[in-house]
Amino acid sequence: MSKRALFNVTVAGTNITTALMPVLLGMQISDKVGTHTDSADLEIDDTNGQIILPRTGAPVSIALGWADEGMRVVFEGTVDEVKSSGNRGSGRRLRITAKGMDTTKKPKEGQQRHWDDTTVETIIRDAAKHAGITDIQIDPSLSGLARTYFEMRDESFVAMGERLAREVGGNFRVAGNRVILSRRNGDYQALVRAAWGDNLHSWDISPKLGRPQFSQVRARWYDVANAAWQTVERATGLDVDAIFPTRFFKPDDAESGQQNNSDAATAERDAGEGNVVIEGNTAAIPDGLCIVSGTRPGVDGAYRIEAVTHNLTRGGGFVTTLELKQPQSGAGNDSR
Repeated sequence: MSKRALFNVTVAGTNITTALMPVLLGMQISDKVGTHTDSADLEIDDTNGQIILPRTGAPVSIALGWADEGMRVVFEGTVDEVKSSGNRGSGRRLRITAKGMDTTKKPKEGQQRHWDDTTVETIIRDAAKHAGITDIQIDPSLSGLARTYFEMRDESFVAMGERLAREVGGNFRVAGNRVILSRRNGDYQALVRAAWGDNLHSWDISPKLGRPQFSQVRARWYDVANAAWQTVERATGLDVDAIFPTRFFKPDDAESGQQNNSDAATAERDAGEGNVVIEGNTAAIPDGLCIVSGTRPGVDGAYRIEAVTHNLTRGGGFVTTLELKQPQSGAGNDSR
């Protein structure tokens, strides 16, 4: 007996699942680490215009799952765009696009402000308050990091958060009224597996890439007391012979070290890449791990999940595509 995929969609507080079932052509939910928000796209057969046109900014909640396993909410956000299309050959279509961040609100509004000798947490909380966001979640290893001087010049909260995350080795995202700053390559051990002969549909993986790898990272800062440039270096643990220098100088030794930690984490993450398509699995989350098995020696192993995309289609069922980075646990090494 084949598995039966389930979905549940609520728009503006109204459950429209029953109305969607006969007209839904496809649904895609995407969530990527290091980008400011996730997204959802629904494509609907609009031949008779059964679905009421949703308003921009209306809240959206989507759950996916299987009949024998239950469902899990994989997206919460607001309607960003509604597009109607059609022609004589293929009929009429309605596409609803939603974002995890409310694109009609203040997170996209530019701010002018600065901070002196303060922490990452204070910066995020102050800017989030102006953006109307009250739920702040920051990894403890990042919250207390200090900034000598930090400013926003007509920069949105979203853009500032992504920039600050790149400096301290974090991943920034806005989900509704919640902002999350997690540590890049952190120990968030959510595991899924991609096993050939079981749930793995296909794979396309390069377990080792040459160009993104660096053996060391380097940052500079100017020591005013000694009137001299200082250089801070850090090894990445990658077996290559190249140094990655930070382009812009930092104000002190501490921020130089933080930038090096961030650049080293990026080098480790970008050492390999690929993607797998598995049976729909709502347990997969960005920054979690995917254990690949049954492909071949040197490719099998653990990978960091960079992005998760759930696809539910009328003819193709429910599959999950995982974009993979940071090979580990034997991935990239053929022991033969």
